[in-house]
Amino acid sequence: MRLGRRLAVLLACLALPGCVEPGYLVRAGWSEARLLLRRQPIDGLLARDDLPAEFRARLETTLAVRAFAASTLGLRVGDSYTTFAEVPDDATVWVVSAARRDALELHSWRYPLVGSLPYRGFFDRGAAERAAADLGRNDLDVEVRPAVAFSTLGWFADPLLSTAAQRPPVAVADTVLHELWHATLFLPGKAAFNESAATFTGHRGAVAFFCSGPGADAARCADARRRWSATRARGRVLGRLAARLRNLYAGHPGRARRERVRTALAAAAGRALERRGVGDARDLVPPNNAALLGELIYLTDLDRFDALAPTDADLPGALHALATAAREAPDPFAAVAALAGTVREG
Repeated sequence: MRLGRRLAVLLACLALPGCVEPGYLVRAGWSEARLLLRRQPIDGLLARDDLPAEFRARLETTLAVRAFAASTLGLRVGDSYTTFAEVPDDATVWVVSAARRDALELHSWRYPLVGSLPYRGFFDRGAAERAAADLGRNDLDVEVRPAVAFSTLGWFADPLLSTAAQRPPVAVADTVLHELWHATLFLPGKAAFNESAATFTGHRGAVAFFCSGPGADAARCADARRRWSATRARGRVLGRLAARLRNLYAGHPGRARRERVRTALAAAAGRALERRGVGDARDLVPPNNAALLGELIYLTDLDRFDALAPTDADLPGALHALATAAREAPDPFAAVAALAGTVREG
């Protein structure tokens, strides 16, 4: 009954006059409702004798991580990740993004409740590809990518999706913590901050859980640290590529020169990723501003975020300080820089 009432309110909001493309929003809301209705309590699944051992371990990890998120990290947990939902194997959501070819500027869509976002999600791959094709006809770079998890920002009790549960334990922990950060803090219209802060929370939270927390395990601790180091390294390489492309576009080169130079810059960045073991030279060729900016939404200023918590013991206080400062700051990334500076001086 509670789910039904909340969905009714949400769908009513989505259909209000003045909302952009209410048909799309209503279809998305209906697809989300169908997914939520598939939820099964994790405790009930764990009571079964025929549960595969690896699946059981993922479910147990999920419950332990959500408890850690609530009791130690201070995240808003609610009833999220107490349930499991089976979804198609390829992806739950297909995300479409687009950007200008002559500037690092993402196309954005406005939504009720969450403001402007530089991506649009579809529960059907064909619909996502059709939307991308329409955008591409406007001389935009486009990208369609799968997402194995997403957050309803605390509106509903998010389940662990089967797409996420297929991943290794450290990645499961990272995903759960990433999405719980979104339920804890979400700033409308600030996609890069929201996602980069969630990347920090997911990775550093997984490190804390497996290295010094209730999930302490030497091998998983090492894996969590390796994954965080690799993510930050990738963010640095892509950040440098973005800076070089901005310089290129600022000179307003002709189309032929622009395409030639940005292809060369993307290839050089791909080789840098390969040298660091965080990608390969094919990652960025051909160049695609939508794909680059789509990644940087999740990878912006990660070293500054990391500096907020020199040790695992510092992470709960860092997350609290981050959420408090970001809510009050006109520019949340400036708040991150100021907090990082305070930590260094301390």
